[in-house]
Amino acid sequence: MDEKFWEKIDTFEENGEFDEIVKEIKKIPEEKFNIELINVLGKAYTNLGDYESALDTYLSYLGKDKEDVINADIWLYSECGWLCDEVGDYEQGLKYLLEAEKLGRDDEWLNTEVGQCLGRLERSEEGIERLKKSLKLIETEAPENINEKIFINSEIGYLYGFLKNSEEALKYFYVAKDLGRNDEWIYMHLWFNLENLKGKEEALKYFETEAKNNEKNAVVWATLGQIYMNFFQNYEEAEKAFKKAFGLSGDGLYLYNRGIVLRILKKYEEAVEILLQSRKISVQEGDVTDGEDMELVRCYIELKDKENAEKYLEFAKKGIKNVPKEHVEDFEVNLKELEALIAKI
Repeated sequence: MDEKFWEKIDTFEENGEFDEIVKEIKKIPEEKFNIELINVLGKAYTNLGDYESALDTYLSYLGKDKEDVINADIWLYSECGWLCDEVGDYEQGLKYLLEAEKLGRDDEWLNTEVGQCLGRLERSEEGIERLKKSLKLIETEAPENINEKIFINSEIGYLYGFLKNSEEALKYFYVAKDLGRNDEWIYMHLWFNLENLKGKEEALKYFETEAKNNEKNAVVWATLGQIYMNFFQNYEEAEKAFKKAFGLSGDGLYLYNRGIVLRILKKYEEAVEILLQSRKISVQEGDVTDGEDMELVRCYIELKDKENAEKYLEFAKKGIKNVPKEHVEDFEVNLKELEALIAKI
């Protein structure tokens, strides 16, 4: 392909016109395809969300590269494995990854992908062994790659947790945290394993100390709020924690959680004020508002405000399109119950 062709492809890529990339490459006779074209075409399909066509593209070129068929096939099998992982077909993904391994690939990336597949297939012990191998390999290949180290340690911790070996799980979760992971996922997994190993009260002490020592960490406060709310039903402390988390971050989710707790505490007017503020943030950020709408309906019912209860019920009904399929039935039941309660006002 000449320079003008690649300039055109680069422009399409920069503009996100991946369908145009597909059209352009499809004009080329297949006998002129090379690994570079296959790479660009496969990535274009992937960016379009057409994973099946991306997979077919890679598989169609196996054994056909004229320059370096072994390394080309290693790359193709690796891409196929990764694609299958992305769509949750871990069984098939593992098969492709192992084909790449048979051809000679044995680096951190491959072992991490294999370990992740094995874990998702509930072959946790095998997954852990692969991931531990990845930790050794990364020290040789890319010791500066902190994000990958965080990911691998998190995965090992997760698999040990799945095996109910909380002591080992915590070792790896602590490493991931010390390396810089700071999200609710890591803290909730720390909670579950600490609770399993030491009991609820000791686990709570850990998080209360963590919040005290990291007073500016919104995620720790938000997690502490979840723990107070969901595991101790201590709604007063949960409300304080969510208030602190929102004050530090401005994250509307923490405001929403505070609104829920205020409703549970029967502080309906304050809950409405907070939930409306949370809803405004969600709208500004282009996020869904069905959660706030449902909570507002509950509050307005308690306040005997039929007009506003009906108003936000209609908003909630429109939001059903955003609800995951597995939760639609429960959502519809809740809507009907709220409708019945409004009718009694």
